Amino acid sequence: MSGHRADRMYLLQYGAERVSAALSLRGGPVERHYWESFVGVLVRGGDEWILFDTEMARAALDSPAVQAAYAAGDNGDDDFRWHLTPTPPADRRWTWGLAGDPLAAALATVGLTPEQISRAVVSHLHVDHAGGIPTLAAHGVPVAAHRDELAFARSGAVGVTAGFHPPDWSHPGTRWELLDGDTDLAPGVRVLSTPGHTPGHLSLRVDLPETGTWLFAADAADLGQNFLDRTPCGSCAAARPGDEELADRSLDRLLREAADSDARIVPGHDQLVLNAVRHPPGGHR
Repeated sequence: MSGHRADRMYLLQYGAERVSAALSLRGGPVERHYWESFVGVLVRGGDEWILFDTEMARAALDSPAVQAAYAAGDNGDDDFRWHLTPTPPADRRWTWGLAGDPLAAALATVGLTPEQISRAVVSHLHVDHAGGIPTLAAHGVPVAAHRDELAFARSGAVGVTAGFHPPDWSHPGTRWELLDGDTDLAPGVRVLSTPGHTPGHLSLRVDLPETGTWLFAADAADLGQNFLDRTPCGSCAAARPGDEELADRSLDRLLREAADSDARIVPGHDQLVLNAVRHPPGGHR
């Protein structure tokens, strides 16, 4: 990637979800719940704005069925208190998102609109990552995903109770760009194949001129603890033999690539880490 770098990068927060630690950490305590952030990465590479992950749609945030799916994972921990910024506006709910369309609202914080996005890529098609696809489709923005991920979502094997929200990835106007593995999207912007959590899960590498290499794990590692303890993700959506081994390999790949590139490595849902690396005025460079 030497000599091929992006220009700037913004980190977006669309909202957050309250989930069991067991979903994020293999062997984690099911009774312990965390508020975990919805994160997007916006990068300018060449003349393009690339968006990585679009998080939860307003329709899903307001859906009783989605709230019920989260509540089904409640194992008796009634402590909803949260001590980090931002504070959930309604902490007795299971999710929160920016007002209106969370994708449009998050982009507005950095002076952009959905139609200005050149290309988007979703790490995978869970409800908390793919909700902005219809908004992008309405503006003609192409959306990249791994071929195996879209096939899995369309197989009929998963639905809302498994963390998938079909309206997110069923918009007939979506301009899909199907990827088969590691792919360069723009100068300094590369997606990495990190399957296990889902069959076609992707992570992101960004190379910047001043701050160097960044790796964004998405759900290959939700929390800093995944990396500190070398603990893989807590759930594999397809539940196939070998998926946990794939998740192990994906975590190891990210750690190895971070070491080889002296990269800043960012877990997918850790509010503490996100707050620490939030972009300065004008973005990371």
